[in-house]
Amino acid sequence: MSLSKRAVLSTGAALLLGLSTVGMAQTTQPAKGKKSAEVTTVGEGDALMIGPKGQRLHKSNVKITAAQHDAAMKKGAKEIKPGAVIYKQGGKLYMIEDSGNEKASQGFQGNFDVDY
Repeated sequence: MSLSKRAVLSTGAALLLGLSTVGMAQTTQPAKGKKSAEVTTVGEGDALMIGPKGQRLHKSNVKITAAQHDAAMKKGAKEIKPGAVIYKQGGKLYMIEDSGNEKASQGFQGNFDVDY
């Protein structure tokens, strides 16, 4: 596997952790009366990637190695904290994270059945 592909997978794992719910929720309908649904889980070493059009989420069947993670960190990969919200508006993807005493999900809490 080429270094660039490894970097994309490693960076994607961190970036897309929060996308697992948002990206897949667009293609599945939650149970009646529910605002949201869990669509996947992300285990240690799992990698998720946004498709080229920014609307499909892909999960790799190959685990990320420590070396791939180290390479991604050197290229600027950053941790996404729990409670981050990633959404699409106007054809672009956006992410908001907690800042200070305000939770990122606070402005979107009415969209989810889960409280952070």
